[in-house]
Amino acid sequence: MRWYFAQRLGWISCALALGACGNDAGDAAVSQPDGGAAGTHGAGLGGGSAAAGHAGTGTSGDSGGARPSDGGAPASNGGAPAGGADTSTSAGTSAVGGRGSVGGTGGRELGAGGVANVSGRGGGTSAGRGGTSNGGGPIGGRGGTGGTNAGGGAGAPMVGLPDGVTALFPAPNATNLCKDPSLRITFAKPPTLGKSGSVQVLDAAGKVAASLDLGAQNVTDTIGGQSFTLERRAYIDGNTAVLYFPSKGLAYGQTYTVNVPAGAIVPAGGGSFSLSGSSWRFSTAAAAPSNLASVSVALDGSGAFCSLQGALDALPSGGSASNTITLAPGHYYEVVYFKNKSNLTIHGQSRSDTVIRGTNNNDLNPSTKTRALVGADGAQNLIVENLTIENLTPQGGSQAEALRLESCTHCSVRDADIRSLQDTLLWSGTLYAKNCFIAGNVDFIWGTGAAYFDHCEIKTVGRSGYVVQARNAAGGYGYVFVDSKLTADAGITGSVLARIDVSAYPASHVAYVDCAIGSHISRAGWLVTGGSPTSALRFWEYQSTDLDGKPLDVSGRLAGSTQISASQAATMRDPSAVLGGWQPPN
Repeated sequence: MRWYFAQRLGWISCALALGACGNDAGDAAVSQPDGGAAGTHGAGLGGGSAAAGHAGTGTSGDSGGARPSDGGAPASNGGAPAGGADTSTSAGTSAVGGRGSVGGTGGRELGAGGVANVSGRGGGTSAGRGGTSNGGGPIGGRGGTGGTNAGGGAGAPMVGLPDGVTALFPAPNATNLCKDPSLRITFAKPPTLGKSGSVQVLDAAGKVAASLDLGAQNVTDTIGGQSFTLERRAYIDGNTAVLYFPSKGLAYGQTYTVNVPAGAIVPAGGGSFSLSGSSWRFSTAAAAPSNLASVSVALDGSGAFCSLQGALDALPSGGSASNTITLAPGHYYEVVYFKNKSNLTIHGQSRSDTVIRGTNNNDLNPSTKTRALVGADGAQNLIVENLTIENLTPQGGSQAEALRLESCTHCSVRDADIRSLQDTLLWSGTLYAKNCFIAGNVDFIWGTGAAYFDHCEIKTVGRSGYVVQARNAAGGYGYVFVDSKLTADAGITGSVLARIDVSAYPASHVAYVDCAIGSHISRAGWLVTGGSPTSALRFWEYQSTDLDGKPLDVSGRLAGSTQISASQAATMRDPSAVLGGWQPPN
């Protein structure tokens, strides 16, 4: 049984020889070896005082300073940078949700919208929400003197919390809530997950609407109409226990209570924690939002939905209307799947702090269709941007795509970090990646193409391996990298730009044009199995340099690979030439 924490402990090194962690499970056709922000003139106080926090002294609503006399805690606990807005030149959301004060009067009372490890919301052109994690007291932070935007709203007092517990989400007696919340229990110190006990959500009649068995190793769920086997959906995220229930477990217009048995969650240092009866009660919104053109997702309940999958499920399939889903900062522990969505944009508010993470792989779901963390089939005009997607499957844990996009027509991924180890990306259709960071080690960019990578960093992590496996048909383009760079963890050597079994895919196409290539790539550069390179093979390079920009010695490259001409390189630099006439949007 493997449990994963919110901060990854580093990539796990693999001491096996090259190819020992390959796709032996059988990909198609070939066996592979291997408080609230304020407006102008200061942010509201993030501390835990029962009184309203005074404004900070920053400018443009970006300095979130706290005063111990007003916030009940020194600035390091309640104020900027943890709880206030960031230090840019305009009002915005904080990069990381802060820890609220627990020492001041009312320090165990939750500021409105306060959720552990979720950025405080505020600033902008409308009223901000109250404290960040374990945030402000019962009165929200006041707007800055002379500010143009209001501070956070009043917080809802916590009721009957056991010692050591600082916050619950949903807040007790919360109303008008999304119907897809994760339960979050925040302690003064990191708790641990128990090995038994069932956390239950009960409807008004006392019937179990959803439950999570802490003794189960795996669970099953239907996500986007597809059946999945998942690891137990309970996590420790900082000081917070995070519990997910089956999708579509709750309904609109209902009131629920939560029972947490003793032993399910163990406070730091031992002891007992439980909740039962009506002490933790919340109500969902009367109905789903009627306007789905632009919907928001936020872990703190400030959006129409609390999960990306919940928002996706609400959108029609096959429609022509444009839809945008905006994800607030936070750690979304989800396996996501959707199909036949058109004209959809999935936009994260922070590339580094809007994070979809979790574990899915071929051992749990032995199919390319179900083993990805985020997977889509049949999408058209899809945009995924400004977020991080991270599959936490460890080295040797089988194939584990972070982002699978198949039969994806005119799809763009921009300003995104995408991380796994084996098979990070599986893409087919016509796809464009701009300014992305992609990490992995074994065939971590693969599929049938065509895909164009523009100014991306492709990083080999943990062990040596193979960057690309392109299975495109003859006459079609595969994977093209332009003005990109290939990097690696320190000490890695002997990796290759691409590998292919030419007996199955004789016309494989991979091109690197004006790319900077690290010393982890072998002198031969490429790997061919299943016979000798054919005349149809297109392993192409043009004017490769080292990471310092100096021309790379390519005299030792594999026979059968090609240093292409300037005119061929010009064709490869044109996205519409590679992508069948489609010019991706800027």
